Amino acid sequence: MAKQNQQPLIILADGSTRKSGSRATRNNIMAAKILSNALKTTLGPRGMDKMLVNTIGDVKITNDGYTILKETEPDHPAAKMIVDLAKSQEEDFGDGTTTAVVLVGEILKQAEELIEQGISISTIEKGFHEARNKTLEVFNDIAITTDKQELINIAKTSMTGKGSFRNIDKMAKELVEALLDVEKDGEIDQDMIKIRKIHGEATEDTEISESITVDKNVVESEMPKDVKNAKIALLQYPIDARELQNDAKIKLTTPGEYQSYLDKEAEMLKEEVQKIVDSGANVLFNNKKISDLGQHYLTKAGILTAKRVKAGDLRRLSKATGANIVNNVRELTPDDIGEAEHVYEREVFEDREYIFIEGCKYPGVLNIIVRGSTKHVTDQLEQAINDAIGAVIKARKENKALPGGGAAAIAASKALKKYANQFEDKKQLVIIAYAKALEQLPVALAKNAGMDTIDVTTELLAAQEESTNMGINVIKREVSNMKDDGILDSKNSEDEIVSGATEIACEILRIDDVVATKPETPVGGDMPGTPNPYM
Repeated sequence: MAKQNQQPLIILADGSTRKSGSRATRNNIMAAKILSNALKTTLGPRGMDKMLVNTIGDVKITNDGYTILKETEPDHPAAKMIVDLAKSQEEDFGDGTTTAVVLVGEILKQAEELIEQGISISTIEKGFHEARNKTLEVFNDIAITTDKQELINIAKTSMTGKGSFRNIDKMAKELVEALLDVEKDGEIDQDMIKIRKIHGEATEDTEISESITVDKNVVESEMPKDVKNAKIALLQYPIDARELQNDAKIKLTTPGEYQSYLDKEAEMLKEEVQKIVDSGANVLFNNKKISDLGQHYLTKAGILTAKRVKAGDLRRLSKATGANIVNNVRELTPDDIGEAEHVYEREVFEDREYIFIEGCKYPGVLNIIVRGSTKHVTDQLEQAINDAIGAVIKARKENKALPGGGAAAIAASKALKKYANQFEDKKQLVIIAYAKALEQLPVALAKNAGMDTIDVTTELLAAQEESTNMGINVIKREVSNMKDDGILDSKNSEDEIVSGATEIACEILRIDDVVATKPETPVGGDMPGTPNPYM
């Protein structure tokens, strides 16, 4: 029989693209390396900033790894995996996003060289996991027990390099003291920490206090603006008789009916305000609107009142004062009332007032008002404080820190090279490759500080023979003892950086087929100006 012509079998949709095998692997590795190289120059206190311009022309200047990745929105699927790692690091630990992304790139760079030597991906993955476990063992061995001073140093290290702040030492001390004061049963509730930004003053005027602020003013000038022994009611209910439910309408045909309606409205508002009075409240925070007439009756009742308070502020007030958030004022009872020692309105900047709530019934609240000369400065300081809070909270989990300045990475790298000698198969090469990847972290720090990377690496390796606390002080541009210099990182955070970066790198290596149902962004297009050697 004559052999019939066979038609090709098409299973992908029109416009789909596919990369498989080594081409897919190399493409994904290149995407990771591009992100790593883009962020590498921002690493450390001497790192450079990136200017980000969005589609409408807004400008943001930052050296925070996650902010850069979030704003640039890489489209490559492997790049998105790394962005997810950065997001997880940012949300869970507050700091270390840049280090995590740089380490992923360096691990994959070493993996690429191993693949070219003919080592299988399964062998590489297994060796990387073993190297990661050994690294975590080293971190545990060289960890420094933390007390208050070590926590201050962790906060200071985390804040350094986020901006040109002259008062970092003072701010780090005040922040740690405040965090320890609000700690309950060894836990710090991060949801009860609120940061507000006001630009127009110096960073030295930043306030850290155990209080809650509401970014609203008292609704009427004649109302009390300073209440001691406050009894606080929290409402999500409009005090406005004209607020009708379900789009209901009232038809009025005569002036008499209209006057009767107004009289009834006034009576309803009087009753609602009386319910607040009967509950014992002398302070009211309402999430909804309050009519002029309602404000008038609340003023007559002598109740300090704020309207349209944000839901998040109501929740914080509820947890701190013990007040229940009530959805119907007619259901408000004395049991729903919270307590605070002092509630008052204060001008925080020109023609801008906040309401402060101090001495709450339940401790654990922290209020931070970030100040700076410009929006850019306040944004940088807010990021620095957020990073410091995350680092300190995680450090409290184990009460352990690691020497900074690349000391922990070099210590682990040295231990891995020694550990690799016990193997005689390809695993030895894989573990040494992982050690080289770790070694690139202090190299990047030194390069960003303008130091000779070869000289510094040689000096650092020699210094580590005496103490694993020896690292790079990029401010002084010298190799020194990180513990003595007060340059410390949270061990919990560093553990997660190594674990997360290794896991993402191995996930990317395991991908041998990429099917895209839309046109794929060329590698190199995510970060402009980076060439693509595979095209």
